[in-house]
Amino acid sequence: MTVDTAVPDTRAARRWARQCVAVGVVLAVIVALVASGAGGPGTAHTVSSWGLLAMAGCAFAACLWRSRGFTGRARWAWTVIGTGLLLWGAGQFSWLTRWPVAGAPDGLFPVLGWPGVIGLAVLLPAGLLILPTASQPLVNRLRSILDGLLIAVSLALVAWVFVIDQQLESSAHGPGFHRTLVFPLTDIVLATMVAYMLPLQRRRHGCGADLAFLGTGLAAFAVADVGHVYLELIRQYDSAPMVHLASATGYALIVMGALRPRDGESAPLDLPPGVWNGAVLVPYLAVLAALGSSVMFYAQTGQSHTFIANTRSLLILLIVGRQLLTQLENRALTRTLESRVTERTAELNAREQRFHALIRHSSDVVTVIDADGMIRYQSESMRRVFGYPPEVFIGRRYTDLVDAEVAMRLAQAMRQVAARPFAHVTLEVVHTHRDGGKRPSEVIITNLVDDPHVAGFVLNTRDISDRKELQEQLMHEAYHDSLTQLANRALFRDRAGSALSAGGEVTVLHLDLDGFKRVNDSLGHLAGDQLLVQVADRLRGCVRDGDLVARFGADEFGVLLLGEDESGAERVARRILDDLEVPVSVGARQIHVRASIGLAGTGKLPESDSPGDHAEQLMLPESDSPGDRAEQPMLPESDSPGDRPEQPMLPESDSPGDLPEQPMLPESDSPGDRAEQLMRNADLAMHHAKAGGGGADACYRPRMREGLVERLELESDLRAAVENGDLRLHYQPTVDLATSEVIGFEALVRWPHPARGMINPLDFIPIAEATGLIVPLGRWVLHEACRQAVEWAAAGDGRPPKMSVNVSVRQFDRADLAEMVAAVLAETGMPADRLCLEMTESVLMTDTEANLEQLLRLKALGLTLAIDDFGTGYSSLAYLRRFPVDTLKIDRSFVERLGVIADDTALTDTIVRLGKSLGMATVAEGIEEFGQLAALREMGCGYAQGYYFSRPVPAAEAGRLFLEGATV
Repeated sequence: MTVDTAVPDTRAARRWARQCVAVGVVLAVIVALVASGAGGPGTAHTVSSWGLLAMAGCAFAACLWRSRGFTGRARWAWTVIGTGLLLWGAGQFSWLTRWPVAGAPDGLFPVLGWPGVIGLAVLLPAGLLILPTASQPLVNRLRSILDGLLIAVSLALVAWVFVIDQQLESSAHGPGFHRTLVFPLTDIVLATMVAYMLPLQRRRHGCGADLAFLGTGLAAFAVADVGHVYLELIRQYDSAPMVHLASATGYALIVMGALRPRDGESAPLDLPPGVWNGAVLVPYLAVLAALGSSVMFYAQTGQSHTFIANTRSLLILLIVGRQLLTQLENRALTRTLESRVTERTAELNAREQRFHALIRHSSDVVTVIDADGMIRYQSESMRRVFGYPPEVFIGRRYTDLVDAEVAMRLAQAMRQVAARPFAHVTLEVVHTHRDGGKRPSEVIITNLVDDPHVAGFVLNTRDISDRKELQEQLMHEAYHDSLTQLANRALFRDRAGSALSAGGEVTVLHLDLDGFKRVNDSLGHLAGDQLLVQVADRLRGCVRDGDLVARFGADEFGVLLLGEDESGAERVARRILDDLEVPVSVGARQIHVRASIGLAGTGKLPESDSPGDHAEQLMLPESDSPGDRAEQPMLPESDSPGDRPEQPMLPESDSPGDLPEQPMLPESDSPGDRAEQLMRNADLAMHHAKAGGGGADACYRPRMREGLVERLELESDLRAAVENGDLRLHYQPTVDLATSEVIGFEALVRWPHPARGMINPLDFIPIAEATGLIVPLGRWVLHEACRQAVEWAAAGDGRPPKMSVNVSVRQFDRADLAEMVAAVLAETGMPADRLCLEMTESVLMTDTEANLEQLLRLKALGLTLAIDDFGTGYSSLAYLRRFPVDTLKIDRSFVERLGVIADDTALTDTIVRLGKSLGMATVAEGIEEFGQLAALREMGCGYAQGYYFSRPVPAAEAGRLFLEGATV
């Protein structure tokens, strides 16, 4: 194996130029001294002979230097070439000087003459043959020797007829003269070998400048040796120094070629095919010229000559030898070609089998339809996906085999792409399975009519029943409560808005169970869940089929009554209260349930858009007194799952209207806004009923808003707390389910109010959203969380925790969000890859293009993105593929039902598998029991949070969990 060990040098070109100038100067001095004739003929012979010897030595040294840049055959080739040049130069020196040696009448010539011939006729051809080149095999190079001999012998015959024979007639020459013909013949053969090697080397490898210099030098040798033969013929030896200056020039060219740096940047030689074919015919043209000359000689003299006869015989032998080599090369080529054809055929068969196997086992059904609408190919997967054998489709019209509506849509889609080659379109249709079932399908139609290998429309059809089912499940979860299967707030609001658009009486009942927190605290969460399910069933039984019952969250329910005025709604409310008086059986216990109900009808909605009317839209906070607040199911440090201690720092909705306790001014009188106002009025009435002791109903009255003063005070206190830095962060650990190690934390904001105590985030975060305080609050939370993470990393021997921070939809509305995050990372020194920003699914569904651009800018910083409370909203799978999300956080409502309801377990497993298929990590929230943990581990969920591991704790306690490397 040959290896080029030369190291590229940017100064090599300039160094080579200086070396060429030096060689040129030496050559110019020799030429000047010989041409001037200074000192007489003897001096010219001396300068010419010593100059030849010196230049030959330089060529030898340059070839040795070049050989050092290679290993293997290339090093040996350049060494042999250099040795041959040195011996040939020594032979020329001995012939020119006739250096006297005692006892030898001809001096050094007998001693160095034969080694010189060996150097020229043996070593130089051997070096060229040894020189490795993948572009010209050995047989081809041997054939180039025969071509050179054919050319050289033919030229010798032509020269004999027109020049040599005429001179021989006037002077006598012995066998020595005939031996001198060997030198130019050898030079021509060597030059021919290089001439055949050089173009192939340039064409295949884009290099070969060294061979070009070598071939030019050998051509110069041929000129010198032809002149030498001519001087021998006419016996004029005084001009020998001038003739041999061509040899000195040849050595100089070889030196330049050997010293030239190998930069590998020469442009590949791309000669036309006619040039290559002409080069192959050159030897035959030379032979034809030789034969023509011999025929002319015979016609002129009437006799043949021994030299001519022998030369023609030699040409015949060379032609026969060349043909034999050509036959050997053709046989080798044929064998190689047959082997390549066999290998290529096997490869094509293997590819075809692989293609058929992939198509056969693909989840896609591949159909090829020609421009006339006929099916030309149907993949085997049709049998597996839709139950039909593919044979029944071949040669039939596709539109004749599907339903009329599907056929019309497919025909329209094909017409859409028919005018644009290689265009494609995607559509969803419903195909009929062979068993009669309907299968939602996605069809991708690609126009490959202009592709000669296909010549038709390619339909890739896939069954998306599972995907549709999952989307329907997610949509159902988005609009229904997972525990009671009642409608949720979003669906309730939509139905209320639709009812208001249709006109007529619409009344909303807002129901809240009294003392529900005590049930959770005393009997456990499972008993509380069973109680909620039975309450939901009783509510359904108390209303008509056209009415809507919803669960708003925790122990709050809503009832939408259509066509009922306030008096009729009061009767429904009393019926509900009476029905709840009957004890509820939870296990072996009988639980008495009481509820507070607020009613609000369309009769109390404002009729105008005046500022005074809008001012009346302000509402009371969730509770009217600290005592009432204690009854609520959401406290920061409670064990109740309804408390949601893992609640994100920011709410999932960007609409203040989604939060009943938030004061707002309606932006318009649209049905959705009026429905929201109606729900808030019912909420106010419910709080009024609860303030009276509970177990009763109350109708909405405008005076109920007077309690908003307390909420306004809370807003003022929050603004001061943000400005004075009175807020605190608690940290809930994130656990790796594979190792049970704490790998990071989620930062959750807490507000220790100096007078009210610890305030629930659900009480002050909506206020921050509505007032715009969420922007400075969010920046402070991000800065403090990053600073704390960097501090823990420094104390933990560089082991960095993963810090998660929630981001509000309102923050996404600001164009400088990415710049703010980058500034915080720079200020705190937090590595971007250790920060995770969490957002709710509403980010994916609102202002999609702008939020996508915002997410891409954040992702470019190097941080990770997570969807919080996944499954509670409605996010299309297409959005999940489109947005650069790294993590799905499974909502606690799915986790808390693990092991209780099989469907919920299946849906949680589906979400975990969905995350894996999309390359996303999954984090389960709200783990409280070992059974939930075991189920999630079996599903392959990666990470988890929840009270089972730890509550949200202050920084000091969280730091101990992380720095001590605790497993939880």
